Amino acid sequence: MIGITTLLVPLLLGPGTLLSDSLDAPDLGVRPESFESAPLHLRADQLGARTGGPSPDLVFAQRRLPPRQYPVPQPPPPPDPTPAPAAQCPPTEAGETCDIDCETCRESDRNSRYVMRRRASLLRTHRGFAIAAWSTMLLTEVLGTIQAVNQDTWFGPGVCAGSPRAFGCQQSTLLTGLHETMAFVTVGLYTASGAIAIAAPDPENASEGDNTAARTLRLHKAMAWVHGVGMVLLPILGIVSATPQIFGVTSDQGRADFTRAVRSVHTIVGYTTFAALTFSAYLELF
Repeated sequence: MIGITTLLVPLLLGPGTLLSDSLDAPDLGVRPESFESAPLHLRADQLGARTGGPSPDLVFAQRRLPPRQYPVPQPPPPPDPTPAPAAQCPPTEAGETCDIDCETCRESDRNSRYVMRRRASLLRTHRGFAIAAWSTMLLTEVLGTIQAVNQDTWFGPGVCAGSPRAFGCQQSTLLTGLHETMAFVTVGLYTASGAIAIAAPDPENASEGDNTAARTLRLHKAMAWVHGVGMVLLPILGIVSATPQIFGVTSDQGRADFTRAVRSVHTIVGYTTFAALTFSAYLELF
């Protein structure tokens, strides 16, 4: 009905008249989704002049639209074949992390802490014995110096040769006994201190490296060799000096010369050992 009306209207208005350029097609119901109604165009081409009567050319046009683009569902991403990283434990005291089972990691951490605590405890005990050994050796050196000054050595005939009543000359036996006693006590304390130092674990090789602590520890160990050898030689020299007959020296002059030489060496070794032990204690404490 609407189409017939649109055809008759231009005939009544006259030829060459364009009724509508933009009439919308009626909605006739369900249409395919890929099509959309286009405008209805009516054209009268000089109907009265050429054809002698109304001959409208009715054109219905529909424009084909491109198909609607629907989003294509994407498949889920494939699972990552890379295995999940192993559980890691918190850093240990040494700054390391474990990439194995956490229980093993914690056990290793406990063992490391135990070793370091044991090392610290043993080194404290070593330091205590070393200080005690240094103290007794200082007293031993004082008593030995009095004897070296009073008796005949390479450094002189001794004070007692010219002044028999000088200090220590009449108490020579007492001074000798005290000197020997303190010497054996010093050797015992020193041996205990050295054994504890050797028993202390060193898992990190503290003496290796170029830092100040490593260099100081290496120097401390070098001094240990010096005063260690001295601690071995001192008791031997003292015993030899007191008993020259063990080596077959029987004459009075021979005994005097032999005793003077051994006593002089004993004094030199004693001072050297005490100096090395003092420097070693300085490195340890300061």
